[in-house]
Amino acid sequence: MNSTENIDQPGTGIERRREKRWTIPLSEHMAEIKFKDLPTYQLKLQDVSPSGAGIIVRPDSKFLVLITVGQELNFKLLAPHHSEITTGYYSAIVEHVSELREGRYKGHFVVGLSTLKKIS
Repeated sequence: MNSTENIDQPGTGIERRREKRWTIPLSEHMAEIKFKDLPTYQLKLQDVSPSGAGIIVRPDSKFLVLITVGQELNFKLLAPHHSEITTGYYSAIVEHVSELREGRYKGHFVVGLSTLKKIS
């Protein structure tokens, strides 16, 4: 990330979820994001809703300097065959980049994506 203005500050967390997230386990669900002339990133999903997804990113990942809030990008949603989630390609906007302050991924970041449309 280019500056800390894209990171939610401690104590200022605002609930941005418009829809309830699916409650299924997401242990095998991933978002695949490709940038021109760069490696493909496969990132674990924290949560998914019909209108977006939260992806988990390690704090030392170069992915964080490749994105900014408001940026439009395409991603592929990967899920096991038994999942309720519709896999495929989507266009999305980066809504936020927030540090996880507790839990299994404490110190990692969650990148909130707002899905614009499914790409055929």
